[in-house]
Amino acid sequence: QNFFKQCESSPDLTLYTKKMTTFQSLFLLSWLIGSVFCFQSRLPHSKKVSYGPSTSTTKFLAEIQGDPLRAKSGVRPSLHPTTINAISDALKARAMKKEGLHFRVSDTVQPLEIAVTAGSFASEAIAKRQKLSKEDGMVLTPEEEQVVAGRVIGVVMRFDTLESLLHEKVSDVGWIAKYNEWAAFGTLKDEKEQGAVDVRIKDDPLFCVSRAECLLALFLDTVEVPSLAKANQTVPDESTIDFLDSDRIEVLVSSD
Repeated sequence: QNFFKQCESSPDLTLYTKKMTTFQSLFLLSWLIGSVFCFQSRLPHSKKVSYGPSTSTTKFLAEIQGDPLRAKSGVRPSLHPTTINAISDALKARAMKKEGLHFRVSDTVQPLEIAVTAGSFASEAIAKRQKLSKEDGMVLTPEEEQVVAGRVIGVVMRFDTLESLLHEKVSDVGWIAKYNEWAAFGTLKDEKEQGAVDVRIKDDPLFCVSRAECLLALFLDTVEVPSLAKANQTVPDESTIDFLDSDRIEVLVSSD
């Protein structure tokens, strides 16, 4: 499946790459290949991880002691914290209108440029996670990295669509307005003005994280799970939404 068919329709990608540096183009392509691979892998996902031929990376992994009990059990660390952190960072960067970053298609901004922006947040988040992995002994596998990257890119490129869906779902539930629980979902009662949303994201870290969590949940439920089911494929964590409380899951996640 073409990545951009999953994100939004776009014409000639060659036209877009002409406007970008070689580094940007290569960087984007590497992330797109990774994100598509996580949806198309035809290999069964085993509890045991193989890193292929011996390299400097595998030697580094072999030297890590980590938690012997967790390593023996084969339980892998959750991919969600890294993904949610990256989405939160993207939301904050958009709110701060950081120069050189693109989040919405316009006459001067093409989907490919948004993908480059999204890929930069994924890359940074994964790098931070792998650095910490030296301490906890649970380095992400290449496939896990690809899953995280694919999700970050998928959510960021769909910000507008997912945010509209989030507000729609939350607005349809009476108890949220009655008890003023909008912030639990990272939403405002009225989101017609993007400026008000941006101010809240900048001023309230918990609001930002809650919004990132809900956007990821919607992406998994409405995009990733159906796509994988259609292709009869799976990913290492089986797209499990285990980072939301029961109330938010009931509001956001389909019961099918």
